[in-house]
Amino acid sequence: MNKISSTFLILMFFFSFVSCKQSPPDQDEETSLPVRTVIVQEQPVIFPVHTSGKLASKTESKLSFKTGGIIQKIYVDEGQSVEKGQLLAALNLSEVKSKARQAELALQKAQRDFTRAGNLYRDSVATLEQFQDVRTALEVARTNADIAKFNLEYSEIRSPSQGKILKRVAEENEIVGAGYPVFLFASTESAWVVRVNLTDKDIVNVQLGDSASVSFDAYPGRTFACHVSETGNAADPYTGTYEVELHVDELPESLVSGFITRVDIYPAKNMKKMIIIPVEALIDGQGMAGNCYVIRDGKPVKQTIEIYTFTDNGIIVSSGLVDGDEVIVEGGEYIRDDITIERDI
Repeated sequence: MNKISSTFLILMFFFSFVSCKQSPPDQDEETSLPVRTVIVQEQPVIFPVHTSGKLASKTESKLSFKTGGIIQKIYVDEGQSVEKGQLLAALNLSEVKSKARQAELALQKAQRDFTRAGNLYRDSVATLEQFQDVRTALEVARTNADIAKFNLEYSEIRSPSQGKILKRVAEENEIVGAGYPVFLFASTESAWVVRVNLTDKDIVNVQLGDSASVSFDAYPGRTFACHVSETGNAADPYTGTYEVELHVDELPESLVSGFITRVDIYPAKNMKKMIIIPVEALIDGQGMAGNCYVIRDGKPVKQTIEIYTFTDNGIIVSSGLVDGDEVIVEGGEYIRDDITIERDI
């Protein structure tokens, strides 16, 4: 067998295979064709907002010392879980204790002066003005002693609740100022939230309580329900976007603050009533337009439709069909002018 004959046989086999694949189902002598149809109806469709976000604890705070000084000891590391009231860090207390002692001694002297001035005033030796001045000095000394005691108490950092140390921004023997952050702390007693940034086009449709879902790379193939708990009213001056906070309703076994998430928000305001047809109903198409068969007066009519989008539930149609149309979903590719259809709804 020469090369030309071999090629001819291969082509004949290919065309006969295509012909067999596309041949219509068995038809009777009256050339009737069984088809399956559905009655299409308008259905509520919500178009989700797709974005990404970052997981965080609802309560994240920066922990610092009330007074400045030299850090004597840091007792925890980044990522460590801590209990409520646990000691996290402490300052060198030499200077703070000295000031507290100084304030206590000043209070003792003021108390002695007040007692002496009271005796002299009762003996008419001291004037009322002198007695009042001494009494005021006693109150000032008492207040200074309270401040010194308070500063001494807050010269250490304790965990405000059960949680986790997200970041440590200072080290032992460093000098820190009053209020300078030493730890970034996340409470595990509060809820977990996902923070996302939306454009002005999307933020106008998002409302409190709208449902959403999130997924994590750490948990492939799983999604977790959440809802919109806060919406931003002012744009970020750098990005021009609006921050939205999602409360995570169901939690996986373990979470770490900072997880990057994929987010789908389902705004109730984005709901529209549209017609959805099965994918099998589409017999041909180009771009976002296509054709399907619709039963009109008992006969199949080819109908052009505009496609809005494709979903897992079928094709969302923006125009070309109306509520109540009977659409052929099986057998449409075999319809010819000389064929009578038999509907099976």
